[in-house]
Amino acid sequence: MRITIRVLLFIALTGTAVPGLSQIIDAGICDRDLHFPITSQTCFLRSTSPITIDSVLRSKDTFTKADNQPVLEFKYDPYYYWLRIIVQNRQPEARRLMLLMAPFGLYEGGLYQKKAGQWQKVAHTGLKYRFEDRTYQFTHHVFPFDAAAGSIDTLYLSIDASNAYKYFGFALLNPRELKMFENKIYFVFGIIVGLLILFFVLNISLFFSLKEKLHLWYALYIFLLFLVVMKNDLLDQQFLWLDSELAFRLTPYMTIGALAIAVLMHVAQRFLKPVLSHNKRLYRFSTILKMNVVISAAVHAVIFYIGTNYRIETAVFNWARISTLLAICFIIIDCIYCIYKGQKSAWFILTGSFIFMFGSVQRLFYPSTLSFLFPPTTFHLGIITETFIITVALIYRFWSEREKQRERETQIQVQTLHDISEEIHDNVGQTLALANLHLRTINLKDEAAAASKLEDATKLISKTIIDLRGLSRVMKNDPEHSGKMADKIKELFHEIEKTGAFKVELNMDGEIPDMENTKQAIVIRILQEITQNIIKHARATVVNASIIFTTTQIILKIRDNGIGFDMSSTYPDSNGLKNITNRCLLLNATCFIDTGIGKGTEIAISIPIG
Repeated sequence: MRITIRVLLFIALTGTAVPGLSQIIDAGICDRDLHFPITSQTCFLRSTSPITIDSVLRSKDTFTKADNQPVLEFKYDPYYYWLRIIVQNRQPEARRLMLLMAPFGLYEGGLYQKKAGQWQKVAHTGLKYRFEDRTYQFTHHVFPFDAAAGSIDTLYLSIDASNAYKYFGFALLNPRELKMFENKIYFVFGIIVGLLILFFVLNISLFFSLKEKLHLWYALYIFLLFLVVMKNDLLDQQFLWLDSELAFRLTPYMTIGALAIAVLMHVAQRFLKPVLSHNKRLYRFSTILKMNVVISAAVHAVIFYIGTNYRIETAVFNWARISTLLAICFIIIDCIYCIYKGQKSAWFILTGSFIFMFGSVQRLFYPSTLSFLFPPTTFHLGIITETFIITVALIYRFWSEREKQRERETQIQVQTLHDISEEIHDNVGQTLALANLHLRTINLKDEAAAASKLEDATKLISKTIIDLRGLSRVMKNDPEHSGKMADKIKELFHEIEKTGAFKVELNMDGEIPDMENTKQAIVIRILQEITQNIIKHARATVVNASIIFTTTQIILKIRDNGIGFDMSSTYPDSNGLKNITNRCLLLNATCFIDTGIGKGTEIAISIPIG
C-alpha cells in the first residue's frame, strides 16, 4: 500500500511520465530572485470551435504536454485552446499569485478555478474587453488567482485567438514581484520610446534645416519602429487606446514591420546612391525587392483585416516575413558593395542593419528562443542600436557633405578664375589684338580705308568692353546675368546649326531656377565641351538636346547619331570627356555616358540645385 502511494505521489509531482498530465508547479518559485517561464510545465487541449469549461472537464480528449520551450509557437491556426496548470501552495497560509502571459493578439482569455465546489472564471483579459475593464491592467496578459494554504489547485485557461498568430509563454509571480516587474517594463520601454522620439525629432529638425528628404524618410522609419515596439509588447492597447479587435485588425504588426523595412531600404538606397547607382543591376534588384515588401505588407493588411482563412493568412504572413528578411539582407549586400567601392560611410548602415537583422530574424523565425515575458530582448536592443547608429551616420553624412560642398565651392572658384583667364586670353586678347592690328595699319593718306579700319577697331573694342562686363558680372554673381543662361544655350546650339553640318533639335522646358553665375558658367562650359566633341569627333548629322529645368535640378540630355566610341579605351586619353566629368563633380552632378562603336553617343547629366 505504501509503495502504491509513493508511486502515485511521484507521478503527481513529476507529471512527465504519464501523457496528458501537467507537471505540478510549486508556488515557491515565485519567491526566487530569478524568474523562469513555466510554459513547459503546462498541458493544452485544442478544438475547432469554442467549448465551455464543463465540456472540457467532460471531454475524453487528452491534454498534450507542452514542449520544453519558453514560448510555444502555434502560428496561424483555426483552433481554440485550453491550458491546464497545476499549482501547489506548500505554505500554511493562502497566497495571491499572478499568472503572467506573453503579449500577443489575444481576443479573450479566461482563467477558471474551482471554488466552493464550483468552477468560476476568476480573471479575464484580451481584446474583447477595454483595457480598463480587464481584471489586471498591464501591458502583458495577467491572470490573478488565490491559492489556498497547503493546496494543490488545478487551473484551466481558455484562449480565444482564432485567426491570429499565436505564441504562448507563461510565468508565475507573486504580487510584489509583478509590481517590480511592471516598474521595470515601464522604465525600460520609457527609455526605448524616449530614444525613438528623440531620434525622430532630430531627423525632422535636420530635414527642415537641410531641406533633405532623406531625413524625412528616416523619421518615418523611426515612427514605424515606434509602432512596432508599441504593438510588439501591447503597449499600444494601454497608451494608444488600440485595445479593441477592430484596432488590432487595422494595425497588423507584420504590416507595420514590413513597411518599416521598406522605408529603411529606401533610406539605404538614397544614402548609398552616389556609389550604388553605378551598379544598375544591383540597384534595380534592390528597388524590386523594396516594392515587393511594400506589396506584401499591403496584401497582409487586407487579408489580416478580413481574417477568414488561416491558410491564406499563413501564406501571406510568410510572404511578408521572407520579403522582409530578404530586404534586410540586400541592404547589407548593398552596403558591402559600396564599401568595396570606397564609400566608407556605408559602414554605418552595414553595422546598424546587421545588428537589427540579428534581432529581427530571432523575432520573426525563432520566437521560441526569446522570452517575451521578460524584455528587453535582442530585438528591442537591436532596434535602439540600429536607430542610433544610422542617425549618427546621417549626421556624419551631413558634415561630410558640408565639407565636400566647401571643397567644391573652392574648386568652382578656381575653375571660374581659370575659365575667365582662358576667356581673356582666347577671346578678349584676340579681339584686342585684332583692334590693335587695325589701328597700326591705318593709312592716313587713304581716308576711306582709314575710316573703315577705325570703325572695325571701334567695334572690336566695344565687343571687348561688353565681354569684360559679362566676365565681371560672372565674378560678382550679378543677378542681371543669371537670366541669360537660356539665351547662351540657345546661341550655342544655334551656332552649331548655322554650320549646316548638323540638324539640331533643341527642347528646353521649365523655368530657370536661381543659380549662382559661377555655376551657370560651368554648365555652359560643360555644354560647350560636349558640342566641341560632337563637332570634332562624332561625324554626326543629327543632334538632339533636351534641357529640363526644375526647382531641384537641371537635367541635360544630348544625343548624336555619330560613330560613337569605346568608352573603356577612349576615356583615359580624352581630355574633353575628363573635363566634362570633372566639371560635373564640381556641381555635385551625376554624369552617364551611353555610347558604343557605331551606335552614337548620349550624355545625361543631372545637376542638383542648392
